[in-house]
Amino acid sequence: MKRNVVILLLLIIIFSLVGCGKKEEKIGIRGEITEINIMEEEIISILVEGDIEEDIMYDKANVEIKNSTKIYKDEEKVRVEDLKEGQTVEVIFDGAVAESHPVQGLAKSIQIVE
Repeated sequence: MKRNVVILLLLIIIFSLVGCGKKEEKIGIRGEITEINIMEEEIISILVEGDIEEDIMYDKANVEIKNSTKIYKDEEKVRVEDLKEGQTVEVIFDGAVAESHPVQGLAKSIQIVE
């Protein structure tokens, strides 16, 4: 009996740890691109403005774009040059953001929503 309890507890702990291993990626901001910053003919950041909603963390963000940033439109990967002012985008940040206003952070992924 004692052995069964120990095995059951070990299984519960293992399943709990496996469940905690998945990190849900939350959309940092959804909104319109209001400004595109270009340096040496390359887009380096975008300013995104939107509304705070139930599933959104920020209403305004300066979003840094690196080569590692993945950009999608309709589930298809697109180039950074496809970003245009006036487009609606959803941004998932890569790590922490600077808590200024607007927040500043590196984009892990950008989804163009149209």
